[in-house]
Amino acid sequence: MKTITVLNSKGKPRNIEVASIEIPLGEGRHLRIAFPPEDMGDLVVEAHAESGMPVMLVQPGAANLATLHVLAVAQTAPARQFDLELSIQRALAKNEKEGLPSKAQVRKWIAAALGADAEITVRFVGEDEGRALNAEYCNKDYATNVLSFPYAQEPLVMGDLVVCWPVLQREAVEQNKSLEAHAAHLIVHGALHLQGWDHEDAAAEEMEDREREILSGLGYADPYSVGG
Repeated sequence: MKTITVLNSKGKPRNIEVASIEIPLGEGRHLRIAFPPEDMGDLVVEAHAESGMPVMLVQPGAANLATLHVLAVAQTAPARQFDLELSIQRALAKNEKEGLPSKAQVRKWIAAALGADAEITVRFVGEDEGRALNAEYCNKDYATNVLSFPYAQEPLVMGDLVVCWPVLQREAVEQNKSLEAHAAHLIVHGALHLQGWDHEDAAAEEMEDREREILSGLGYADPYSVGG
């Protein structure tokens, strides 16, 4: 393991311990750097092609610098799939259900945010129930978009997400977002809360970066950009 410094999009540094790092270069291309386990040892830089033979060129440059050209890149190992026991509840009137995501969509969004096996219930509600729950548990007398109720994080992530569908629909229009993209964002956001992520003070930026990463992998735009 080595301690390296990483910078977020705003240049804020954070030290982390890693055995290797993998850098996405776009178009399915990645660069992997593995650090030696001890102070002495070889720094391993790998490039692999998704098909065919990998090709990598190290070219000396001026002032004793070396330029690394990655011509074909490693195929990343598939992300681990965690078990998810998912229940969906739709406590809405018939005329309030327009645009509701399918169970398969909700499963896909939550699965992308999981770091452990989980048992999660997602309940879609109207404004009356959303307001009552927000008042009872958060002392806020209005309906909010999503409420997270975590019960356990080990050995299973267990909890409930309550999504106030009318609020979510209204926000999507106001923020010039598609209903699907906004729903995906709030489900991912809530699933991270169930796992202990927080968006208070300094932790907010890290959580937002994680949301961007997950949603990008799902094919959605940055939820925090204008019209994202």
